[in-house]
Amino acid sequence: MDLLAVGLGGLLGSVGRWRLGVWLSDLLPGLPAGTLVANVLAALLIGFVGGLGLAGGMPERQRLFWAVGLCGGLSTFSTFSSETLQLLLAGSWAGALGNVTANLLSCLLAVAAGMCLARLVSA
Repeated sequence: MDLLAVGLGGLLGSVGRWRLGVWLSDLLPGLPAGTLVANVLAALLIGFVGGLGLAGGMPERQRLFWAVGLCGGLSTFSTFSSETLQLLLAGSWAGALGNVTANLLSCLLAVAAGMCLARLVSA
């Protein structure tokens, strides 16, 4: 059952990441907005799940579905890295630096926000 929870979460996360990329590709031409949004959403969700876990409010199988499966499928370091390298190879140093900065800072803030939300919900 754990394998199924992780697999189903991963399927939904991966399809969600792909759809976000398709949907957001026109918003910021030349910049990987879909990957950024997917990474931030996954960071927010994993912060929330982690916060609930710290409060003892989530069964292990649900944690596996959300944190390991869905967040693992939704977020993507390899795509982020590839897109950043493509920006560098295209000579867009500012775009690459902006992409790295936006992903790192926004994802750290999103994890913290998710943990804060979990504390509010658990209180």
